[in-house]
Amino acid sequence: MTQSGTRLTLLAAAVTAWTALGCKSEITSGAGLADGLTSDVGVAFRDEVEAGLSSLTMGSALDPIGTTRAAGTATSIRAVPCVSPSAPADNDGDGVPDDATYVFTAPPCRFTGWRGGTLDVVGQIRIQDPAPSSAGFGYEATLTGLRFRFTSADSKVIYDVTRNGTRSLSGSTAGLLLTSDIQIIRTFAGHPDAAIDKQWVVNYAPAAPLLINQPIPSGALDIAGTADWTRGAEQFALVITTPTPLQYDAGCTDTVQRIKAGELHAAGTFDGMKGFVRVRWTKCGAEPNFTFETTG
Repeated sequence: MTQSGTRLTLLAAAVTAWTALGCKSEITSGAGLADGLTSDVGVAFRDEVEAGLSSLTMGSALDPIGTTRAAGTATSIRAVPCVSPSAPADNDGDGVPDDATYVFTAPPCRFTGWRGGTLDVVGQIRIQDPAPSSAGFGYEATLTGLRFRFTSADSKVIYDVTRNGTRSLSGSTAGLLLTSDIQIIRTFAGHPDAAIDKQWVVNYAPAAPLLINQPIPSGALDIAGTADWTRGAEQFALVITTPTPLQYDAGCTDTVQRIKAGELHAAGTFDGMKGFVRVRWTKCGAEPNFTFETTG
């Protein structure tokens, strides 16, 4: 199936499932789900949005947005990432290797100041250029045991996000399409680990034309897809949408949190209640807030 076909399939599934959940019913505010579930679902998908943003260029795919080694301006990228390719060949000079594997270790892939703490990246990504003789924006990526570990400055908060699966990026100067099929293991302080099976697409519409091998400018992100959440007795089939597109602000630097507005909804049936966890961004540099809304 083509990437466009995959996107349409996911969008159709999202619309169908959301209709089944009762999207036309009255929405009422909820105080939140038991045992911190609202917050746990919220932070998990906050992290997936940020991972998707970082995956829109090769530079930030290797050194994630918001890290001290990542690009700091909207007009240039850092020439030397924290990890080197197994094979440096890049015949079309677009910054995407023809076929290379990157093995991350920490250090050197240890970033201080990330959310006020430290981010360690370990694991492996294989990157392939789908058109190695023609410069473009696309790549195919296979993630194997790619683990992000966050440690707060006081070491009281530590969590891991481990990803296995595939990402596919395509696009032109007018926009980008990122398709992901990722299996995630995420840890939580004081709660069991969650297994999240995510299939979604990110449509990125830039405010200015894109340039090959350069950071992305400000723009809007639409996300649609599904995610299966499993944690102990919790088993939720979730539909992911962004009814209010996410607004990325490239001028907001020195922070991982560069979404200044927008909402993501993770909709499903939680503990017998139909509804959705809302992740709402309100200001660049500020963490989003999480609420649970019922759909009767």
